[in-house]
Amino acid sequence: MVEQARGSDPVPSEVCRAAAIVALEGVAVLALGPILLVGGILLGRPDSLSRAWAEVVLAIAAGTLILFLARALSKAAGWSRAPVLVIQILAMPVGYSLAFPSEQPLYGIPVLASGATVLYLLFTPAAQLAFFQRR
Repeated sequence: MVEQARGSDPVPSEVCRAAAIVALEGVAVLALGPILLVGGILLGRPDSLSRAWAEVVLAIAAGTLILFLARALSKAAGWSRAPVLVIQILAMPVGYSLAFPSEQPLYGIPVLASGATVLYLLFTPAAQLAFFQRR
């Protein structure tokens, strides 16, 4: 799947694949908002109602931001690569902590795998060339 950016060369498939993975991450984080709302506020008894609402709002805002970055990445917008790389690098220790010390590999390994895959795809020669040509 090679998408045509505005008036320029087609976006490499590596960048499109990375954008799709980032979009899946965004959907997962965005889905945490309603899950936290139902499980933590409506059905549970949170210690602090204001902190519980802040978690819901933060999950929804973060998911929306990640989806926005995925959309920009799919168009190979030059500014989108750096924030996506930072998010992936920050997600790697979280995935490691979930998979190994916390003994929750069903959560940690997908985070690790998606982060490593996106990092790999964005550092391929075709992806680097696409972003550096659009500067």
